[in-house]
Amino acid sequence: MKRILLILLAVSLCACGCKTTKNSADKPEAAPVASTSDNDKPAYKLTETKWMLTHINTQEIGDCPESPYMVFTGDRISGNLGCNSFFGTFYANKNGKIDIEYTGSTKKLCSEMQVERDFISALKVDKKSYVITGDLLIIRGEKMMEDGSKREMEVLRFKAEEK
Repeated sequence: MKRILLILLAVSLCACGCKTTKNSADKPEAAPVASTSDNDKPAYKLTETKWMLTHINTQEIGDCPESPYMVFTGDRISGNLGCNSFFGTFYANKNGKIDIEYTGSTKKLCSEMQVERDFISALKVDKKSYVITGDLLIIRGEKMMEDGSKREMEVLRFKAEEK
């Protein structure tokens, strides 16, 4: 009886200790970076930069109580939506594909919340890709059009905060 209990305990410990992961192609990697001729500007990486939000759906963002931004660290993402702080996870590969899992945010109520709502909506679009060009990070995603079709388009644009 003790032997059976020990075997069951060992099997359950092994099962609890296992963690499924996405394959190595989906792990966070350096972004596709366009070369720049301006040697004075540093090269920006997805995971080593504070990205300040400038546009949502190609429209310049409006007034916010705080400056919206994102930071990618390891496989985690965090930042500010314009009022509330947010957090989640992400997976990116060398080919420019990115999967952002918005997990949640703080729950402050601010006088202006539209940028925050639009930012969250853009984070949740399907089939995202990204590119870093100079000091800009552009995230594209598949959006539903009014006629019911889907189209890939820019959903978020960020500017790197100066180092």
